[in-house]
Amino acid sequence: MPAQYEKNQIPVPIFRMLGSDPVRQYDAGLGSNRQGVITLEPVYKDGGGDDAWVKWYFKQFVEGEPMAYAYVQAGQENSFTWDAMAKGFEIQMPLIAQLRDEKKIQVETLAESGLWFKENDAVTPATSATVNEDLEESDLKTVWFNSRFYRANLYWEKGTFRFRDIHLFNENVASRYLDKVTTSNECVFFTLPFVDGHRWSTAGQIAGLRLKAVINGKTVLVEGGDPVVTSMKPGILNISWPLKSFKGTFVMDLDEKQIKMKLDGTGPQEWFLELTTDAGAALPFQQIGSSQIDCTFEGVNYGVTASKGAFSIPSEKVVFRITPQKNTIVLNLAGEHIPK
Repeated sequence: MPAQYEKNQIPVPIFRMLGSDPVRQYDAGLGSNRQGVITLEPVYKDGGGDDAWVKWYFKQFVEGEPMAYAYVQAGQENSFTWDAMAKGFEIQMPLIAQLRDEKKIQVETLAESGLWFKENDAVTPATSATVNEDLEESDLKTVWFNSRFYRANLYWEKGTFRFRDIHLFNENVASRYLDKVTTSNECVFFTLPFVDGHRWSTAGQIAGLRLKAVINGKTVLVEGGDPVVTSMKPGILNISWPLKSFKGTFVMDLDEKQIKMKLDGTGPQEWFLELTTDAGAALPFQQIGSSQIDCTFEGVNYGVTASKGAFSIPSEKVVFRITPQKNTIVLNLAGEHIPK
């Protein structure tokens, strides 16, 4: 969880390791007690040890919109020894060398990356990881957006769209182990959830904030084609999703503090986003007002406001709905959750 302001951050860049599968890692293990591992690590047969996966991963890494920068750490943690690592390394290293020689990537040590970061960024910049096409015949697509205030995961499946994840960051939230001794061999570290498609799901009920519309009197999932992901201005991620349910384009702009959504075209007057979860999920929502949702998680109070649009609870099966104002929704994901 990054700090929001320079005065409160530690003066050391921290990079996430392993190179997680942007599509499958998040949902791995739904319905079980353990999340699976699908990463670039050479020992994993469904990830870094598979030739097709490695080529797909680096293609998306090179071609997908990264905003400020994209990185991946290649290598193997833990003492798996060479027999387990050999196949993956022999797949990855020639490909990495080829991409380096083609000037598509830059290969450097973590120390060099840390120095580069400190010279270029005083605080954590907005970045994205974009998957424009999935493996084989799959139509899954995803975008991870990360800033110093929040992260969001946008996910397309079978022509429909949902936010799979939105978590807020707060530099004032302390680890539960800061001043207490852990008595377990398992430790947990949390950020502040607004949409948690992993912890609020079961194998039979997948949580998410889904785009819907009323068409011919019926509420349906909006369907579309392939999203176009670009970053024309520094710090702003633009996503245009051409629709099939009706003539129009769903447009999203994400910056470090907010998400703006609008519907361009001749679509229906009634469209909205709805959050549904597993019935047994432990949710943080304390009060859902028309312009703000108040939350409490791990003893921390925080909130999300809509400067355009409104929250409501349309039925018992829906946690909340967000309806547009003048065809636009703007969610503010920084400010209310940062104690003064």
